[in-house]
Amino acid sequence: LPGEPEPEPALSPEKRQLNVTAASITMTTMYAARMAKPELLRCVGRLATQLTRWTSLEDKKLHKAMSYMHSRNSDVLVGFIADPPHLLRIALFPDSDFAGDKSDYKSTSGIFSALVGPQTFFPLGWASRKQTCASHSSVEAEIVALDAAVRIEGLPSLDLWERILGRTPELTVYEDNQAASAIVQTGKYPKLRHVQ
Repeated sequence: LPGEPEPEPALSPEKRQLNVTAASITMTTMYAARMAKPELLRCVGRLATQLTRWTSLEDKKLHKAMSYMHSRNSDVLVGFIADPPHLLRIALFPDSDFAGDKSDYKSTSGIFSALVGPQTFFPLGWASRKQTCASHSSVEAEIVALDAAVRIEGLPSLDLWERILGRTPELTVYEDNQAASAIVQTGKYPKLRHVQ
């Protein structure tokens, strides 16, 4: 069809330099991303979905990710706690993009949770997941991400920290989309009647 990009021709194994070791490199990097480098989750997750159909484009993407890690290896994830337990609460930061995956136009949910207080900020968990549905608007994508954040990180961490702190901690959700915040507070938005 006119205007459609040409499909990439099949490459011989010698032109796909990293396809043999790509799985090992990608999974090792995914472990590092899950342990201490949350900014790598999205790019490594995307590379992991391409392991069975690896091309020279993925070679370039993996090289770029490794170059980023090499240049930023002094960046570390830091947490500090300087408050008594009664001042601590859980903060949840959900976010999404809109149709970020160009192959199927599905959005990606980003989740970050932390234990916070006046003098405390300690990361608890993070995730980056492709949404299972194609959203019709950025507001809908944000609400799907918010739901995933509360369900996957928020509620389970409340149970854990209730045991640790001896009380039910407050869970604060920080939503950066004003329309999504208004919908959550009022429960009303005519265009999203199909979303519970």
